[in-house]
Amino acid sequence: MKISTFAAITWRWCSMLLAVAAIIWTYSVNAEEVALSYDAAGNGSFFLSKSELFYLACAVFLLNNVLIVAMKKQLHRIPVSIMPIPKKEAWAQHKSELVEFLGTWLFAIVGAVNVILALGLFALATVNSKQFTYDIFDFEWLSYGSLALLVLVFVVLPFRLFRPPVPTL
Repeated sequence: MKISTFAAITWRWCSMLLAVAAIIWTYSVNAEEVALSYDAAGNGSFFLSKSELFYLACAVFLLNNVLIVAMKKQLHRIPVSIMPIPKKEAWAQHKSELVEFLGTWLFAIVGAVNVILALGLFALATVNSKQFTYDIFDFEWLSYGSLALLVLVFVVLPFRLFRPPVPTL
């Protein structure tokens, strides 16, 4: 196992724990009505009950962690010739390395979505709480951080596909 694979697996498990903690914590601290959308003045404009928010967050968490991991488990069955990757001929000679890289990439996607979900729920619970004086504009960094994380996972990491392993003689 490569260090990148180990790091992606560790990140996935830690992000799963963070997301579960966020889901449980936000359910316990939110009022019955939770504002999800805000107007320019920072007032809530769209509300859900805390139960609906809980079930929505659980659905996102389960779909993310079950469907993408199920897709990862099927990578070895997909022929390289039909994969949408560059340099298919070179990767076809090193399918085990390709499957490991794609599996690592899928785990990185799962970890990124879990982290974004958890941070979003923590921010939402903080904004809707009566204990804290934060408003929605104090968390605008979260959208930029989430975008940067998604760009890293969906744009930067796949560039590795342009550099297939060198064939050994």
